[in-house]
Amino acid sequence: MKAEDLEFFENLVGKDNIDDGFGRQYNLFCMEQGILIAEALKTKEAIIEFKDKDFDDQKKLVPGLDDGHSGNTFGMSLRFAISYLPQFLANRRDEKIDSMIN
Repeated sequence: MKAEDLEFFENLVGKDNIDDGFGRQYNLFCMEQGILIAEALKTKEAIIEFKDKDFDDQKKLVPGLDDGHSGNTFGMSLRFAISYLPQFLANRRDEKIDSMIN
């Protein structure tokens, strides 16, 4: 996870709250999977449709989707993916601008 992505999620949940709930490792796992899902699916509508597909189809749509999800981590990852979409779009815009300048 890039530093700006971690900062985005810390701002989303509160920097001091990353260790709360099920703990830092759980939260970071969900955040990283959320980034993966957002980058693969790119829209809120696609993420909502994705959640109801069977796991084999989900794995095809999001390469790298972890096999170890519980229902809870999967649901949290989907919420983070939707929340992350504006950051994802900003990152893509910045990359495009950088490529035009350089």
